[in-house]
Amino acid sequence: MAFLAGCLALPAFAHAPVTTTVQFDREVRRILDDHCVMCHSEEAPAFPLITYEQTYAARWKIRQDVLGRHMAPWAAVPGYGEFANNNGLTQREIDFLVSWAESYGPRNNGAVYTGTATTTSAAKVVQAHTNFDRWILGNPDLRLTLRVNAQRAILDPGLTADRWLRGLEYKPGDRRNVRFVSFAIQETGQWLGSWTPWYGFMSLPTGLAWRLPARCHIVAELHYQGSTTPAANRDGRPMGLPGTLGLYFAAQPPPNEVANLTLEPKSSAPGKLVAAGKLADDTDILAVQPDIFSGIHSIEVSARAPIGTTQVLLFARDIPTGWPTPYIFKRPVSLPKGTQLFVTEHYPGSSSTPAIAPVVFSVAAIRSR
Repeated sequence: MAFLAGCLALPAFAHAPVTTTVQFDREVRRILDDHCVMCHSEEAPAFPLITYEQTYAARWKIRQDVLGRHMAPWAAVPGYGEFANNNGLTQREIDFLVSWAESYGPRNNGAVYTGTATTTSAAKVVQAHTNFDRWILGNPDLRLTLRVNAQRAILDPGLTADRWLRGLEYKPGDRRNVRFVSFAIQETGQWLGSWTPWYGFMSLPTGLAWRLPARCHIVAELHYQGSTTPAANRDGRPMGLPGTLGLYFAAQPPPNEVANLTLEPKSSAPGKLVAAGKLADDTDILAVQPDIFSGIHSIEVSARAPIGTTQVLLFARDIPTGWPTPYIFKRPVSLPKGTQLFVTEHYPGSSSTPAIAPVVFSVAAIRSR
């Protein structure tokens, strides 16, 4: 019996064709800078998306999360209010990321580096950028230190007379476990602002300020990833770094001051809570700070003017309760005296409806002094 030795010709497979013009060095890197690196870096809660290699390895998860609108964590539906702290992806940005992932993540037009190397400087690798040390509002007038990693901290600004606050900015000592921090005046309950990984400051429009009474204290309410009072970071290292709150004071008392407007619950039904209130003065709404319960499906804030027209100020759905956030209007919403405000929260099923809370929703509003 003869054995025939031969060579079997196998079909040649080419690399998957690139069918997109979207590049990491251009569109993808800009999206990472605008929406992602605040949470996705070595110093932040989630896996890093700084370099091309890190982003390429996670491209299918990125595709899944943006199509499911799980990331970035922003629940407000476009078309109902414009918000300064909006971290949601536009449809165009979603299309870019999906196209890039499905086309096997091209880096650029073929060059490993961009720019031109010279005799004195080498070309730089393009990657996403973070700068957590920069104070966005500038150097603070006063810095207060959160010395403990607890769920609640009380800060003493040491004021001997009333001061007017025009803005604040917070820097966690360690960003990797902190999800949300809210600041208020202990003695009055006035909400001052919040910190989230993608929007860490609150700055009031010109001519507005909060009044900080003499000898008042600022309360910080902190929310952590996976635990309310973690003893260690996700890598096991102790959380010993203090956070810093920067305060920015107005040079003189403003024409108008900012105050809270609290809407009390009026009714409840299976799967639904409603709060309502009427404005006693002409009011400009600066922000809404919802008290979100676990299991909430959607929330709607609307304003019915005295002439009968209704404006939806906020509609949010599929709210990620693990990422609390206020909704800060890009421009104050002016509402006339007598306007009725309504807040409606929906829960999936009667069994998940929470008990009526003392405050369902709070609104930061401008009031004439």
